[in-house]
Amino acid sequence: MSDRPVIRAHHDGRTIELPGTLHDIRIALPEHERAQFDHDIAHAHIDNLPAVASAWAKTPEMRAHDDAIAARVAAGDNTGLFNADGTPAGET
Repeated sequence: MSDRPVIRAHHDGRTIELPGTLHDIRIALPEHERAQFDHDIAHAHIDNLPAVASAWAKTPEMRAHDDAIAARVAAGDNTGLFNADGTPAGET
């Protein structure tokens, strides 16, 4: 077992350990994505840095899942989504 920090995330019914440092996130990325990662980290507002880092730490499958949800929401489909207070998204 590694002594490196990890982020524990849930995806597709299972717990996944993702890289927990900026260095480890960068190393885990395909080489062709590293320049964009460097740019995004370097230009992130300090308050947004955890969210930016967490987004990059996700597996390609997790990113694809998030992108699919974002596309659905952009198209006006909030089916199965909930607000922070537990009410279905899109209801007023």
